[in-house]
Amino acid sequence: MIAAAVVYVPVILRLRGPGGVPRVGRVWGIGLVAGACSFAAYAFVVWAMTQAPIALVAAVRETSILVAVLIGWLAFGKGLDRQKLAAALLIVAGVGLTRI
Repeated sequence: MIAAAVVYVPVILRLRGPGGVPRVGRVWGIGLVAGACSFAAYAFVVWAMTQAPIALVAAVRETSILVAVLIGWLAFGKGLDRQKLAAALLIVAGVGLTRI
């Protein structure tokens, strides 16, 4: 994550100049919370891989896409069309197949 920051910050500064860095404290706070959640999720997955087969953890991890679709549908009013529903069912079927 530190390596990504070392790469992304200079690129953003080069593309957008100093205006690319938000100066509002609320934006920084949200960013810090999001970064902490991202780190915690990564740590949780690494821990889970020590407790269960890696393939199973990887398959269950893909269900985060379902959560994102659900959030988009409920919180942001994004449509739930046939393609998204089919993709969601494929993910559920894939996770189910890991238990056979």
